[in-house]
Amino acid sequence: MYHIQTPPPTHIFDKSVSGISWVDLVFPIFIFCMGAAIPFAGRRRLEQGSSTYIKELFERFLMLWLFSYLYVFLNFSQAEGLGAQLATLAGFFALFPLYMVFTNSGPKWMNSLIQYKKWFRLGGVILIATLIIFGHYQFGEKISLDRRGIIIFLLTFLYLFGALLWYATRDSIKWRAVVFGVLILFSALAMYNNFVETLSPSWFFNLEYFYFLMILIPATYIGDLLQKRVSSPEGYNPIKGAKHTHLIAAILFALVVWQMVALYNEYLLTNFIVSAIVVSFLVVLIKRHLPVYTKETNLASALLLAGLISLAVEGSITKTPCTISYCFVTTSISIFLLMLMDYVSHYTGKSIVSFFTCIFSGAGSNPLMSYIAFGALLMPVFKLTGLIVVYQAAYPQDYPWIGVARAFIAVLLTMAIVASLSERKIFWRA
Repeated sequence: MYHIQTPPPTHIFDKSVSGISWVDLVFPIFIFCMGAAIPFAGRRRLEQGSSTYIKELFERFLMLWLFSYLYVFLNFSQAEGLGAQLATLAGFFALFPLYMVFTNSGPKWMNSLIQYKKWFRLGGVILIATLIIFGHYQFGEKISLDRRGIIIFLLTFLYLFGALLWYATRDSIKWRAVVFGVLILFSALAMYNNFVETLSPSWFFNLEYFYFLMILIPATYIGDLLQKRVSSPEGYNPIKGAKHTHLIAAILFALVVWQMVALYNEYLLTNFIVSAIVVSFLVVLIKRHLPVYTKETNLASALLLAGLISLAVEGSITKTPCTISYCFVTTSISIFLLMLMDYVSHYTGKSIVSFFTCIFSGAGSNPLMSYIAFGALLMPVFKLTGLIVVYQAAYPQDYPWIGVARAFIAVLLTMAIVASLSERKIFWRA
């Protein structure tokens, strides 16, 4: 349960380490989900005209870009004293006026604020600015363009490029494939010639951001497939009436787990042989018994094998520096996991698993809040109530599974809080 390039016990970054851990999957899955969501929002906005789509695209880009700075500037939890924790909580709640979605389906108090929405947002801006200035002078927090949340910052640019590419190729998968091919060629040349290092990155943009489009562009294709199915009169239930779904799900799960083990232990040749056999069998099985997933399976299988071939050429699979194999393999895993989640959603019913899927879906529908809730809400509460002592004690040396349990409980609690707000129709949107 750690980033493969920051191994224990020191957790010091080492870019020479190759492999992918479960933790390393979070980032590419985040990119994949964002890419798959673009056609859903894009088709809806295009109903209001292309100008509306472009206008809202850049508005969202700016709000995401701003968010990557604000949540960092408003987090004072590393400073000493209760005042810093209270200020961090105030910063978390100050983001509500700026990013909260006002809908008629929300709580009554939200409905009453709709007519005062502009004033409410203005009040949020004033409160945020006041807290940032207060934190700068009271806690010594630095205000700088170089101080931002790099993940959200990177995702912001990926969203901009990905949404523009989808808009330009929304009616032509062939042209999108051409763009994808050009991107692969550009990335290969840039990686080989170390363009990222030779071209000094500025605070605003880094050439490496383009590489991660190798995850996002295939995701938009998957999003197009999903959007068409969801919009069909029959509705979306791909598992209904299918045969051998348990076997298919077991193979998908085993394949993903095998990739984690094989990539971690660098079983290069063995992994390629096993993966080639498994995906060949999976492609045939899907085509015969679950044809609705044929396109997804073909793409995921091709990306997985291409990624493993790239790994043999590149010599390592790493996020930093980004490699082509990293983008291909993680995109493939993301597609397989998406198919697996359809199976889980279909068969959970009212079981305890359904309880967890509700929490996951609730937190997933509120990504901005989910991303910062632990650091900006839970940790300050822990420090204010003294629970931080229990939290820190639950990480004893030589007992890693206790630490895993601690992480699981903390993440589940964070997601449950966000899911409860989502259930009440309280969302943050850029």
